[in-house]
Amino acid sequence: MPDKQMSIKAIRVNNGYTQEALAQKLGVSTKTISDWENNRVPIKPLQLFAIAYVFKIDDDLIRV
Repeated sequence: MPDKQMSIKAIRVNNGYTQEALAQKLGVSTKTISDWENNRVPIKPLQLFAIAYVFKIDDDLIRV
């Protein structure tokens, strides 16, 4: 059975990251993280890969 996709927020929280910590790691603002988590702004492929890299997961597991 394939792994279930998770939202950016769920992945972030499950890994003990605050929005601020993830924003610093990715070089974006906390507003950007909030916008992604609330589907106000689409996430670009390069940013998606960066998130997957930070959390050491397949980018396919991130629900966008």
